[in-house]
Amino acid sequence: MLFSSPAFFVFFFVYFCLHRIVPVRYRTYLIIGGGTVFYAWWKIEYTWLPYLLMATAYGGVVWMQRAADAVSRKRRAAVAIVALFLPLLFFKYTNFIYGDLLGPVFGWRGSLLHLQLPLGVSFITFTLCAYVVDIYRRRFSEGHRASTVLAYVLFFPHLIAGPILRPDELIPQLEAPRAASRRRWAVPVAIFTLGLVKKLVFADPIAEVVDAGYRLGSSVSAPGALLAIYGFSVQIFCDFSGYTDMALGLALLLGVRLPNNFFRPYTAGSIVDFWRRWHVTLSFWLRDYLYIPLGGNRHGRLQEARNIVITMTLGGLWHGASWTFVIWGLFHGLGVASVHTMRRVLEVGRFLPKWLAAVITFHFVTLGWVFFRAPSVGAAEDMLAAVFRGGWENGPALLATNAFTMLLIAVFFLTHRFDDHRRVKVAARRLRPEILWPIIAGLWLLAITVSQGSSAKFIYFDF
Repeated sequence: MLFSSPAFFVFFFVYFCLHRIVPVRYRTYLIIGGGTVFYAWWKIEYTWLPYLLMATAYGGVVWMQRAADAVSRKRRAAVAIVALFLPLLFFKYTNFIYGDLLGPVFGWRGSLLHLQLPLGVSFITFTLCAYVVDIYRRRFSEGHRASTVLAYVLFFPHLIAGPILRPDELIPQLEAPRAASRRRWAVPVAIFTLGLVKKLVFADPIAEVVDAGYRLGSSVSAPGALLAIYGFSVQIFCDFSGYTDMALGLALLLGVRLPNNFFRPYTAGSIVDFWRRWHVTLSFWLRDYLYIPLGGNRHGRLQEARNIVITMTLGGLWHGASWTFVIWGLFHGLGVASVHTMRRVLEVGRFLPKWLAAVITFHFVTLGWVFFRAPSVGAAEDMLAAVFRGGWENGPALLATNAFTMLLIAVFFLTHRFDDHRRVKVAARRLRPEILWPIIAGLWLLAITVSQGSSAKFIYFDF
């Protein structure tokens, strides 16, 4: 169920009415019921999966708490985490291991499994892993009810594509919910509208041009390749940050604050800064639950670089079971490690103007997006080669045909540095209602008109 679809608006209207009616002490059960319906809408046969993952994590924590000593506690936590990751490994990586890793060795071809990847399984697994690890490290208190932990997983605004929540970011809000207030509606509706515009006005129309460019493969022209490459950088940001904006707005309407995932990432002055602004909850998850346990920067520069590369490569593989994602993660890992080294050895940051550092970083990220988007390594190579080898004969025709798309890309880059929830909140609180609500209504009308009443699936639903 897409946040931008008519079916979701019907669902949310009913859910919001129940949220206003149901007593606070029963709201946890409403979250569980609503999240179950929301998840089952995609594929009812997989509705059991969030429950199984939650039972695995919760049972593992209870088992861990009964350990007689620290060694046993650690061992039980490790077993719980391994068990938690087994469904993800099975559904997402069986065919990759069978065909891509072992296939060349044993001559195996094709796929071993023909199962659809469960929606949001990666995000649910990472969320519950944080729950287990934080309790093991005693960073989060023990003794929470199973229904509360299940609601922590099934809270539908973050269920499918994040943000990836730590238990202390949501569970306390579920246990002590805020009273509903109509005066707080302006800010969440404004934030949701921002996400709706990003998705329907920018991401979906640009996606059509990007998809067409990648379908042409090696026959794409140079301007077509450039449009597809730069277009995808805009598309993926507007798609994913648009989802996050809508999720945060919906949660605020329900009295829950979720952490933002994006802070104008294309204004970043380095690849390190980029990952402090892009998919922030994943970046911090990888840092706290993978990079630091690997040793972080405690054992010298070489070990630090190794740990960064391992962390980012596994982060790339988390996005998808394909060599393209491995290359994308490795590419970013090498970039982050190089920036850390250059800052310490050469201190190059002080020699570059901020605008130039941002341009270089953006193009580094855009180059990596080619592997993220391409269906295969060969397709990525074809797209990059087309920039230099493709003809320019159809340049004027391409400009004429895709004038609206290029206008959207230009508007995006002109406004990206203003994409800040703080600005939205200030505007929503200061503007008079007779000004604010017509602006919001106009943006909704624009989004519906551009989308013609339909919306494409969010990119991160595949991860």
